[in-house]
Amino acid sequence: MNTRCKYLRTKMDYVAHATVTQDDLDMAVRSSQRHFWCLRTMKPLGPDDMPVDDTSCVRERECFVAEGEA
Repeated sequence: MNTRCKYLRTKMDYVAHATVTQDDLDMAVRSSQRHFWCLRTMKPLGPDDMPVDDTSCVRERECFVAEGEA
């Protein structure tokens, strides 16, 4: 199971899910135009100066904190 870093954000996090269709969600997952940022740095780079996205923000990174962890 892929656990997401609690500091990773994308615009889709702020879309009201009640109004989003499955097609919208599928497009958001497949799109190469997704923009991610780190809440700790407020930039597309994490505290370790590495890019952030849903495939590179993994447990092996020193700055990673799983959702639900302190």
